[in-house]
Amino acid sequence: MDIQISRQAAARLTAILMQEPDADRLAVRVVPLTSGCSTPSFALELTEVNPGSYLTEAAGVPFTCPPAEKGWLDGIVIDWRKETDSFSIYHPSPPFSTLCPIPSQKKESGE
Repeated sequence: MDIQISRQAAARLTAILMQEPDADRLAVRVVPLTSGCSTPSFALELTEVNPGSYLTEAAGVPFTCPPAEKGWLDGIVIDWRKETDSFSIYHPSPPFSTLCPIPSQKKESGE
């Protein structure tokens, strides 16, 4: 599993986890959001690790997801920007093939 996480993002996620009273039962979940035919977007959430869930670690940060979403973690890139206090999450090659049609140009009649 290849989760690419910056030192800053790992430190921030660790700090967020440590603020939770039940931190030992929690992990970070990368949630793929639907975005139509565009590049997928993602959110991060803290969640309990459920039995049967996939669990891995990157830079000391626990990550979990349902087994069906495991492909979304492989190759994900996570960074944190101090200036905006926000995470950026990007997948350079998302694990899906788009079925979105390319718009066709209609020929004008009257030729």
